[in-house]
Amino acid sequence: MSSGKAAAMAGEEDFETARILASRAMDRIAVHGLLPNPENFTLWYAYFGGQNPDLTRAIELAQRDGAKLSQGHCDELYKRFFTLDAEAQAIRETSERARVALGRILDQLGSVGSETDRYGQALAGFRGELDQPMSLAELRAMVAAIAAETTAIVDRQTRLQSQLLESSQQLAELRVVLDSARREAMTDGLTGIANRRGFDLALASAAEEAAQTGMPMTLLMVDIDHFKRFNDTHGHLVGDHVLKLVAKVLTEGVKGRDTVARYGGEEFSVILPHTGLQNAVKLAEQLRASVGSRQIINRSRNANYGSVTLSVGAAEYRPGEDLLALMRRADEALYTAKRGGRNRVCAEATVAG
Repeated sequence: MSSGKAAAMAGEEDFETARILASRAMDRIAVHGLLPNPENFTLWYAYFGGQNPDLTRAIELAQRDGAKLSQGHCDELYKRFFTLDAEAQAIRETSERARVALGRILDQLGSVGSETDRYGQALAGFRGELDQPMSLAELRAMVAAIAAETTAIVDRQTRLQSQLLESSQQLAELRVVLDSARREAMTDGLTGIANRRGFDLALASAAEEAAQTGMPMTLLMVDIDHFKRFNDTHGHLVGDHVLKLVAKVLTEGVKGRDTVARYGGEEFSVILPHTGLQNAVKLAEQLRASVGSRQIINRSRNANYGSVTLSVGAAEYRPGEDLLALMRRADEALYTAKRGGRNRVCAEATVAG
C-alpha cells in the first residue's frame, strides 16, 4: 500500500472517530437536558475521547447512581479542566511586569557604570595636572573641580539608590502577587479549602514525609450521600451552603498538619499524616457523625432542609507505592460504603476481605 493511500485511510479513520465522538457528545448533552453550547460539547467530546483521566473520573463520579449532571455542574467542570487558571494568568502578567522592572534596573546600573567611568577619567586628568607646576589659585580651582565632580557622583549614587530601592519594592510586590495567585490556584473558590491541585501537592508531600520518616499516613475519600438529589430538590444555593458546611466541619475536625480538600463536585478528601488506618477510621466516624448532626437551615426563609450524611473510604499509604494506587484503594473503600447503605465508614481492610 502506498504512503499516500495509507495517509488517506488514516485521515478517514480520524474523521470517523471524530464524528463518532461528536455524535456521542451531542447525545449525552441531550440525555442530561443541557445547553448545546461549545463548552458542553468540549466537555463531553473530551470525556468520550478518554484522553483526560481526571475529567473522566470526575464525570463518572457525578453520574454515579444514574444521576444527571446539571448545567451548573458542567460549567464547574469546564472551568476546572479547560480554562486558563489563575496561576498561569498571573505568571503571564507578572512576567511582563518583571521584565520591565529588570530592564529598568539594568538601565540604571549601566548609567551608573558610565558615570563612574567618567568620574574616574576626570580624577585621572586631575592627577596628571597635579604633576605639573601650578599656582595657588590654580590648585584651589582644581580642588574645587574635584569636589564638584565628587559631589555630583554622590548625588547620582543617591538617586540611583533611591531608584533601585523603588525597583526592589516593585519586584517584592510582584512576588506577593505570584504567591497570592499560587494560593488561589490551589484553593477551591466556593469552600475556601484546598482544591484538586492543592490535594495533589499535599498528598505528594505527605507521602514523601511518610517514606522518609516511617510514620503512617492515611487518606480518606469522603462523599456527600445523595447530594445530586438534594441539590436538585432545594436548588444550587442550598447545595453550595451544604458544600461549605461540610468543608467547615471537616476542617474543624482535623489537626493543623492535616489537609482537607474538595476533590471535585460533592467529593472531599482528607490527608492524615502521622495517622494509621485504625485511628483514621475513628476520626472518620467522628467527622461523619458531626456532619450528620448538623441541620441545614435557611434563617431568612425560616426553612429547615434537614441534614446530609457522608460515606467515607479509608486507605493507608504503603511506602514506595504509586499514589494512584493509594487513591484507588480509598475509592474502593468509599464505593463499598456506598453499596453498603451509605452514611458509614469503610476501611480498605473491609474491601480486602
